[in-house]
Amino acid sequence: MMPRVARHRLPEEMRALWVVRNSLVSPSSIERFLELAARYGFNALFVQVRGRGDAYYRSSYEPRAEALASQPAEFDPLDYLLRCAEGMGLQVHAWLNVFYVWSQPRLPRSSQHVVSRSPQWIARDAQNRYQMTTAGKVEGVYLCPSNPNVRTHLLKVFAEVAQRYPQLDGLHLDYVRYPYEGYCYCAGCRARFRQTMLERVSEARRAQLDRSARGRNPLAWIEAFPAEWSDWRREQVSAFVWAFSRQSRRINPNLILSAAVWPDPQAAAKHKLQDWLHWLRSDWLDTVVPMAYDKDTAVVQHQAVRVVEQAQGRPVIIGIGAWQISPDSTINKIRAVRRSGARGFSLFSYDAITQDGKSETYLRQIAREVAPNPFGAAE
Repeated sequence: MMPRVARHRLPEEMRALWVVRNSLVSPSSIERFLELAARYGFNALFVQVRGRGDAYYRSSYEPRAEALASQPAEFDPLDYLLRCAEGMGLQVHAWLNVFYVWSQPRLPRSSQHVVSRSPQWIARDAQNRYQMTTAGKVEGVYLCPSNPNVRTHLLKVFAEVAQRYPQLDGLHLDYVRYPYEGYCYCAGCRARFRQTMLERVSEARRAQLDRSARGRNPLAWIEAFPAEWSDWRREQVSAFVWAFSRQSRRINPNLILSAAVWPDPQAAAKHKLQDWLHWLRSDWLDTVVPMAYDKDTAVVQHQAVRVVEQAQGRPVIIGIGAWQISPDSTINKIRAVRRSGARGFSLFSYDAITQDGKSETYLRQIAREVAPNPFGAAE
């Protein structure tokens, strides 16, 4: 178990906004969200600097985001953000999408993008397929969590962020999971799972399964051990989180490590293969942000109370789906979160509720609840 080194740096109440990457495309858009966040009583920002296997910062490993094409090459959104945020009373957490790396029908323009450079790393379903865009239960292209090359690449990416930007308050993981239990069945996963199971079966059973796998049923080992297959895939994601945590603590022990997670821990572990309650209880992360996006306040309150209880004293921040509800509904959910004993809340997202910074109406209507007397808040 690793020491809980960063937890004291969490605010007494986290009042956060998720800021999507389209608000990082210019100096003026960055200045705008910092201004509004501070004015309306927020004290933390989860800012998306790795959206789809790309970089809204200076990266040695991944291509510069296509949305920054009109900006000068020297413009580094994350560096500019951190310099502007200094002294504003706002924590800045680098929000990093993990295994989810693409969501458009065309290929990335950069040949260095992981989807173009290493297509063999892409997660696949049981029919050896993957999809480029959102449909059904899958948002787009995911990388295979069990692939050791994928893990090595991601750890390099995230280490560079921690090392290059020591002013950061935290690293915030998202999509640190499979799209759903129907992934990943790639050839590498099948081979690695078989290797794990070899010692558990007799030579005769092994030969029988291998014959089936070489013949008409490449999923023979998986179908023979469905419970072990699910456990093994959960362990692949957990192994990455453990390695990420150790690495990040080594680079900067003061970083707050967090993850946006499915709101029901048991459903997350079963259907997304995301065993986040284990990560939190093992102190690999300092806090988690369950995405309690239901429109019904009673549901959100129930989820918040339950995860606070299951966290066993570790801090939990509740995500609220503000983009799809009225300001009054957001206010009710903030109150419910406070009653639950959670450490705070995060609204998704700044971009949606401000129309990409064009409107203060939503923020003005919730300001008194976000922080009863925020410095400089509009009346």
